[in-house]
Amino acid sequence: MNPGSKKMTSPPLVKETWSDLRELISGSRIVLFLDFDGTLTSVHDRPELAQLSRSMRSRLCRLASSVTVAIVSGRDRDDVAEKVGLENLTYAGCHGFDIEDPNLPPVPKFAHYVTAGEVKGFGEAIRDAVGSVSGTIVKVKTWAVAVHYREVAPGDIDHLESSIMKLVDSCSKFRARKGKKVIEVTPDVDWDKGRAVAWLLNIFEERDGPALPIYIGDDITDEDAFRTLSGLGITILVSGRDKETEASFRAKDPEEVGWFLDRVLKLLETR
Repeated sequence: MNPGSKKMTSPPLVKETWSDLRELISGSRIVLFLDFDGTLTSVHDRPELAQLSRSMRSRLCRLASSVTVAIVSGRDRDDVAEKVGLENLTYAGCHGFDIEDPNLPPVPKFAHYVTAGEVKGFGEAIRDAVGSVSGTIVKVKTWAVAVHYREVAPGDIDHLESSIMKLVDSCSKFRARKGKKVIEVTPDVDWDKGRAVAWLLNIFEERDGPALPIYIGDDITDEDAFRTLSGLGITILVSGRDKETEASFRAKDPEEVGWFLDRVLKLLETR
């Protein structure tokens, strides 16, 4: 079975295709790339309230003792590292723009195009433009700005989105993408989760040898990673419904992600 991906509206569920996945994983050294919100934990209306369960943290700890595990999140790197609370993982924050690890070579820098100060300033401009819209949460991160609107009244969403897009269109240094009740603003450079995962995978393979990458994520920026790993590894979309995706497989929710990781652990422990 080819682990690659083609854009499809209804990739098979991991529980329904575990026998095929087991065959792919059994004979391979694997590298795990995992999103955080919506993947390892449920999405919360207020992102600061998201917490990793003890059972999921235990899984990650056990996995990291056998294979390389990288968390690739839209959160700031320090934020997601604190949420996960494990030291033996690699963390990539701000959709791959924020990677720091003493065991890795220097990561690509973007200061020649946009500085962290400019990101902060643009984030404050967004906050000034939409902060008065009730229910809006603007998160200004090191290399990205996230505008969450899960608690915004439906009648205010069009105004919110148009205000942000007007600002982004007025500045060539930034781009915006809509995810699950969030608008993500990042530097408009040739870098995203897909590029970050490819960069990390190359380093891990140079260090440890060829590997089968497994990427699990739930939102629009994860599609970049699904696309990058097409034909190279196993890609899993976390979604409770069928939707168009570049991923090869689907898990319904973080609980099903846990089910999948438990079975990966069993395979690793029997080697």
